[in-house]
This record gives sequence, structure tokens and C-alpha cells, in this order.
Amino acid sequence: MWHLIADVGGTNMRLAALSETGEILRSQTLHSSGDIELERACAQFAAGEGSAPGDVVLAAAGVVEQGRVTLTNARQSASEQGLAAATGAESATILNDFEAAAWSLATVTTADVTRLQGPDEVPAGTRVIIGPGTGLGVGALVVKGDHEMVAPGEGGHIAIGPRRAELVAVFQALVAIWPEVAMSDLTVEAEALLSGTGIPYFYRALARAKCAAELELDAAEVFQRVDSDPVAAELVEMFGEYLGAVAGDVATLFKAEGGVFVTGGVVQKNPGLLGAAFLRGFGDGGRYNELRSRIPLYRYEVQEFGLIGARNYALRA
Repeated sequence: MWHLIADVGGTNMRLAALSETGEILRSQTLHSSGDIELERACAQFAAGEGSAPGDVVLAAAGVVEQGRVTLTNARQSASEQGLAAATGAESATILNDFEAAAWSLATVTTADVTRLQGPDEVPAGTRVIIGPGTGLGVGALVVKGDHEMVAPGEGGHIAIGPRRAELVAVFQALVAIWPEVAMSDLTVEAEALLSGTGIPYFYRALARAKCAAELELDAAEVFQRVDSDPVAAELVEMFGEYLGAVAGDVATLFKAEGGVFVTGGVVQKNPGLLGAAFLRGFGDGGRYNELRSRIPLYRYEVQEFGLIGARNYALRA
């Protein structure tokens, strides 16, 4: 028996045939924004193996509801029932991209990470992954004895607010500029800052609070202006601090003794975000400062964590 595993993003999909021992037998990369539908792509890939897979595990960048996913950045959708029928598999499972990312942590090694805090060797225990990209992804691999399970969720939509009095005006401005993300007069979804989508809005809010020009910039342009634009420089500092604070909150929630792993396109392109401000935000835990100081922190260097997570899920039994 073999497993069909897949990692599907807004631009590309990677399909692979996986042996029962975890060996990649064959793989193929296609454009997910092209004409071929996900279920048909999986069916054609399975036909190339000459036999039906035992199961299909698909990691997808989108919201998974009732066994169906619609991709966030591509006009594509798929269902578990449709994938099983198209490929002849006995079963199919669709994982959210950060659910798969959390499953990838089951096999993480020292070679996969850069240490930020704690031991070089990745310890055993519950692990958390957080990644700012187009949105903010959060997942947890919960370990209890010899058993592992993933707790999927939408951690990117927890509330953040002013951490200092001088930031009240910034959050008031953001609520006025982007009311859809407001959770109260002074709190917004974490994604409203900690994502490529949120950075342009937060830049405008910070500029308005400082009576500076509210430039229409994308996230990449904000980072390019750090050395010449005080608003951009302050935003980048705040990004690191708030990312650390949210990571610390999630780590405390799960008591992540196995470590916190930071990934995502924004961090991969701007590794300096995980500097002093990030560590300060992570460590600010009130009565749990000491606990947070003991939680290992790593930058996760693995690029194909979706496919690795799908593999680990398929082999979990």
C-alpha cells in the first residue's frame, strides 16, 4: 500500500507517492492556480502509480470545514469525499496548512532549526509553531506520553492591543482605518499587524498617530524603508515585539516544553525580526516570566513543512 500526500498553496501544489516506510517514491509539482483541479490532479497522479493509494492526505492553505477546503489564494476547492472517489483511495484527509505544519514538528531535528533561546538539541514535549505570511498561522503538536495529536485552530485571530500608553492612539487609528479586524475600541486581530496583509494597514495607523504621511505601501516596501523612514522602523520593531508576545502567549497556553518554532514568509525574508524586541515580547509573561524563559525558541528553517506534515500524518499509525 502507498499513500498519496500533497501540499497545496496559492501558487503551487506538490504531489508525492509515499511508501509505508516513509520513502518518497515519486513527486510532481503543478501550478495550483492553473486549469487543472485538485481532485483531477490527484487522480492523474494516482493513475501514474498503476494502483490506488491506501489513503490521501492533503495539506492546503485555506479554511477546512466539514471535510472541504477552498484555497485562500487560488480559485480551487476540494473535498475529502471527492479526493477519495477520484483516486480510489479508502480514505482522504484534508489538513489546514498550519495543522500540517504542526504535524511536521513530530520529526523536527537540530538540523532543521536555528536556536534563539534554550538548548541546541530540540527537546521532547509539546511543540508550537507560529508563522506570519499572508496571514498568521498557529498550530500545536500536543504530546502526552507516547501519544501525539495536533490541535488545529485559528490562532492568528486572537486579540492584541496597546502594550504601552503611547500605542493607544495607534490602535484607535487602526480600528478606524480597518474596522473589520476590530475586536473592541482598542483591540484587533493579531493578523492585523502580524501578516503581510496587515502590515500596510498598520503602517498607515502608525503614521496617522504620529501625524506623518499615510503612504500606501505594501509589506515589502515597508521593510525596504526601515533605514530611511522612522514610521517603518518603528513598525518593524513593534512587529518583532508583538510576534514574540503572541508566541509567548501560545507557548504558555500549551506549556510548550518541546519548543516554539517560528516560520512564515515574512520571517524567512526578514530574519532580523527575531531579535531583541521579539525576545523581549516573548519573555514578558507577568508571573510566568520564568516559565517563558525556559521554553526553547527556534527559527524553523524547513521550507516544505506542509508535505512533511502530510507525510507524518499519513504514517502516524
